Amino acid sequence: MIIFRNLFLLFIVGSSFSVFAATGSGESKPDHIPFRVQRSLNQAGSVSDTTVIRFDYKQSALFYAFTLAAIDSVVDILIKNKAITLSIDGYAYKDEGSDTICYFISLNRALFVQTYILGRGIDSSRILSINAWGNKRQSYKNKDAEGHFINCRAEILLNYPPVPKKIEIFDRDEDGITDNDDRCPDVFGLKENSGCPNPDAIVVPFATRESALYTPTYKVLDSVILVLKENPGYTVSIEGHAFKAEGIEAVCIGLAAERSEMVKQYLLSRQLNISRINSVKSYGSQRPLNAGKTPLAVAANARAEIILNRN
Repeated sequence: MIIFRNLFLLFIVGSSFSVFAATGSGESKPDHIPFRVQRSLNQAGSVSDTTVIRFDYKQSALFYAFTLAAIDSVVDILIKNKAITLSIDGYAYKDEGSDTICYFISLNRALFVQTYILGRGIDSSRILSINAWGNKRQSYKNKDAEGHFINCRAEILLNYPPVPKKIEIFDRDEDGITDNDDRCPDVFGLKENSGCPNPDAIVVPFATRESALYTPTYKVLDSVILVLKENPGYTVSIEGHAFKAEGIEAVCIGLAAERSEMVKQYLLSRQLNISRINSVKSYGSQRPLNAGKTPLAVAANARAEIILNRN
């Protein structure tokens, strides 16, 4: 029996599994790392990892701390994720004995690994299969130290559940209403209008974080006054708005209220009868005109709106 003394440990963190091996006493270590570790993806989208457990030549018992550490690393993964299942495959080297002996050596290796995993508290229902491959699947066919090093092993195959597919929600205008439910998918709109802006709303601009009237505001308000004088049956509703970038919601509510009140007072100062003002409301930052991705977009949300009611 070849006694393994020099231990080689390869710990692969990135894929959450470990691979362990030992080299023979008095024999040179192979020039390359003789591992064939795979992460595979099946058609259903499930990922599987393989952990290789090394055994001594013609032995199936778990002797070494590094061997137990390899299995423990698998158990830790199983404990953390109850949806992972596993299969255990046992292998033998072709010169460990006859075909029958190799079969039972490989079976015992798989069973020893199974027993240890069950002893760590993993439910047996999560072990999907125990396979004994005997000497039928040689990773290295020459009868030398490297053949012992590679083929005297068991493999634990972890089967991860498929990653849930991310549901893509399309909202071209980014108004929070999906394109399927948005009658105006390219224009920022309101939910109550099926994603379309209010066609009767006249935007009254304000400077960002301000509620004072300025030149652009006066121009819009004067044009509204003209329309109202020409149409004495029209009434108005006034809404104040702010954008989330202008402050916390309490600030936005106050700022929007000031804007709507300033519009109301200006209309009254231009001899509009108060009976023609149906309502004055503050919506804070709840009804933006756009997603506010640029300074100009943010500025566009600093506003009041006058809704014409054509009675």
